[in-house]
Amino acid sequence: MLAGYAHTRRHHKPSGAQIKHLHTEALRGVELVDSVARLCCMNMVLHGIGGDASVPVPVEVKDALAAKGNEFDVVLSNPPFGKKSSVTIVNEAGESSRETLTIHRDDFWATTSNKQLNFVQHIFSTLKQHGRAAVVVPDNVLFEGGAGETIRRELLKQADVHTLLRLPTCIFYAQGVKANVLFFDKKPAREKPWTEKLWIYDLRTNMHFTVKENPLKRADLN
Repeated sequence: MLAGYAHTRRHHKPSGAQIKHLHTEALRGVELVDSVARLCCMNMVLHGIGGDASVPVPVEVKDALAAKGNEFDVVLSNPPFGKKSSVTIVNEAGESSRETLTIHRDDFWATTSNKQLNFVQHIFSTLKQHGRAAVVVPDNVLFEGGAGETIRRELLKQADVHTLLRLPTCIFYAQGVKANVLFFDKKPAREKPWTEKLWIYDLRTNMHFTVKENPLKRADLN
């Protein structure tokens, strides 16, 4: 959120009412974990965004996948990785049961317990027409069969999936994570698939970075 805020201030140089809109309306974030949300809110306040009764910090604490929610022009997201498909529920009597984490939503193309595939569907659903998205996804989103194949086909059809950036390993604190950034634009319905050309940028092969000693820099992306 701060990167999007800084980019907007730097490149578009807003003034007056535009700055007020940027501070009060333009940014929206969703976080499931209370403590992480508090850290995010504190960071936003320290950068001059929100912090009083008239201008609350624009971060909601809720499960983003539970419902569609608002629609946006731009979505930047690094969804949580992992494939846990069930959770243990303990009732007041101490009895435990397993509940599935499979998401059922009418606006989704496929039902799956894969969180990353669900976030890709959710992000597409929350985009306005011609809205743009940049989403960090693990390799399994690109290659998984079944629901994964269904979701990829629909995404290629209903959006212009124009760029895939293969990220190097060791840039996250979880070492060895193979991640990518998927860029796509939502388009209006038509018979012909919108994705006609996909650029793949490989920043992984023969590239080595570390979180502290040799972090990924903007110059590397250039």
